[in-house]
Amino acid sequence: MEKLKLITKLGYGMGDLASNLVFQMTVIFLLIFYTDVLGISAAAAGAIFFAARVWDAVNDPIMGVLVDKTKSKHGKARVYLLYGSIPLAIATVAMFFAPSFTDGGKIAYAAVTYIIWGMLYTMVNIPYSSLTASLTDSPQERTSLSSIRMIFMLIGVITISVAVEPIIAAFGNQKSGYLGAAALFAAVSVVFFLLCFKLTSVAKGSKKKSKESYNLKDVISLLRKNKQLLIITLASFVGNVSVFIRETSAVYYVKYNMGDSGFLSIFLGVVVVSMLISNLLIPFATKVWDKKGTYIIGSVIAIVGSAIFHFIPYDNVTMILVFGAISSFGIAAVSTLGWAMIADTIEYGEWKTGTRAEGISYAIYSFSQKLATAVSAGIVALVLNITDYIPNVEQTGFTLSGILSTLTIIPIAFIVISVLVLIPYKIDKKLFENIMEELNKKRDVA
Repeated sequence: MEKLKLITKLGYGMGDLASNLVFQMTVIFLLIFYTDVLGISAAAAGAIFFAARVWDAVNDPIMGVLVDKTKSKHGKARVYLLYGSIPLAIATVAMFFAPSFTDGGKIAYAAVTYIIWGMLYTMVNIPYSSLTASLTDSPQERTSLSSIRMIFMLIGVITISVAVEPIIAAFGNQKSGYLGAAALFAAVSVVFFLLCFKLTSVAKGSKKKSKESYNLKDVISLLRKNKQLLIITLASFVGNVSVFIRETSAVYYVKYNMGDSGFLSIFLGVVVVSMLISNLLIPFATKVWDKKGTYIIGSVIAIVGSAIFHFIPYDNVTMILVFGAISSFGIAAVSTLGWAMIADTIEYGEWKTGTRAEGISYAIYSFSQKLATAVSAGIVALVLNITDYIPNVEQTGFTLSGILSTLTIIPIAFIVISVLVLIPYKIDKKLFENIMEELNKKRDVA
């Protein structure tokens, strides 16, 4: 099992930093940009998110098959970082442009730009994600890779969380501010994607090619035979709905419940730093409790922290920060370990079926994550609609309670479901070692 060089791990992490500079702009700010700047209704925004994910149900598996069939001197995955990063950056900027169209024109523009952005994000992120399995087959190295990836991801989240509001304030109006922030971080993302492309080239595994050839019609068959892939994909989908609901609703909570949008940078900064600390500890925790056990322990911490947060008064800033940090410390395990566990299911699938399908496995998982962003944004939009939310005015107590529920009660419910779904997952250290021993014997013979 190949031990990766630090420079390779750091280069790999830079890819997630690049991804999250554009992705977190979408998760955290796109809904409030749609409702408070572009001027479309929460219901229309929710419909756009849903329509985009319906298309992704077709688009993502196609991309996964394409990755597995790609032949390039740069490797089957890295080549997409090279050629896809600039189009993705352009789409990100277009998504945060607010044209002076009619209401129908604004909705159409939002739908088209968001769907195009989603397709380009798929074109870059699925190949990037599949590098985890191709860079190393060591379970501990994969956990290390995933933790480093999440640390860089959290650097991206911190950057977006802390910097966007000051940038908007510097521009003097939200319309120009959001566009300027999107342009800045889209440009920086290109730089880090190219660094990821360059630095991962030192790893032999980055140029592995799938030996198997299969078509899109084979996906259902592969899924049916790889139950562990299904379990972790579903568990992570449900868990990440919770993660993304919290990220999306935090902007509304700080702006309206706390009554101070300028506090957003501090609130999100503290939350993300706690997740960063959690990710530094996760590799050590998995040595004691394995990945599944660490996932469950983190989920319990998140549930307890969120339950207490629900009863904190809106003006008790200290307690809001403390329990916002505690719940986020726990929920970091959901985001991090899903990516580490999905890599293990690839070997499991190869062991069970004889087919190594990295691209398709990550396409399925990536789709579940993008679906989670749409479901989470849709849930927040639905709650806002039901509780009579009106942009840029003082909200009623009913609306404030609805916003609070999207930060506490609703995420708690999804975390509980995620843990229940994960219970049948059976790939532990011992099973994985047996799988790799058998696979290596077969590969030596071949």
